[in-house]
Amino acid sequence: MDMKTITGTMADRDPGHDRIIVSLSGGVDSSLVAAAALHAFGSRVVGVTVHSELTIPRDFTRAVEVAEHLGIEHHPLPLRMLEDKLVRRNSEERCYHCKKRIFKTMILEYGDDCMIMDGTNAEDDPARPGLGVVREFGVFSPLAELGVGKQKVRQLARQIGLPNWNWPSESCLATRIPFGIPLSQDRLDKVDAMESFFHGLGIKSLRARHDNLVATVEYLPQYSEIIEKNRDKFAALIERNGLRSFILREWSE
Repeated sequence: MDMKTITGTMADRDPGHDRIIVSLSGGVDSSLVAAAALHAFGSRVVGVTVHSELTIPRDFTRAVEVAEHLGIEHHPLPLRMLEDKLVRRNSEERCYHCKKRIFKTMILEYGDDCMIMDGTNAEDDPARPGLGVVREFGVFSPLAELGVGKQKVRQLARQIGLPNWNWPSESCLATRIPFGIPLSQDRLDKVDAMESFFHGLGIKSLRARHDNLVATVEYLPQYSEIIEKNRDKFAALIERNGLRSFILREWSE
């Protein structure tokens, strides 16, 4: 598998759409798709990045950096996700309702004749609720269709010089709140504060979750020393944010 095959597959799918929209999250998968689309379609391509209460701020920044690196036209897509009661409810179908609103808004913004692409790869679980929306809206997922998994994505991204080829995978802030606990700005802000604290210490990959009482932070073993050294400072942050206690736990990729 090479970039020529990916761009060729994209070109075969296009009967002459006015716009090619790449849902550009800032992650390596969608960035690779954006690079291939730009090569295949040129100025018709627009990278679109959702900016909502659920967006991790550093992800939006990464998307901007990738767009500037590629020289692709880039538009933010502002959305107020917490206004949607189906998203706010935070059921196991939250991702479905969130993705549905995103793609509906893209079509409203760019017209029925646009072709939307995303960065779903061949290793993403097809049972994920959000992928049901991808199928419903006819979103083209070239990496999944061609059987390209994460390792190959990173290899190709490195070959073409994408700045985020080795950045850790991320997911939105809502994934840090257990299903059944309604989403709120305050709860999401707590997650962002915890993760930002550790990112500021040089920790590139971790997950900070909470259930309104207890915070759980999962991190890679190589960051153990930094974590332990800053345990007391983190305890103070937890207290300021109204949580009672925390658990620090190593995990492996």
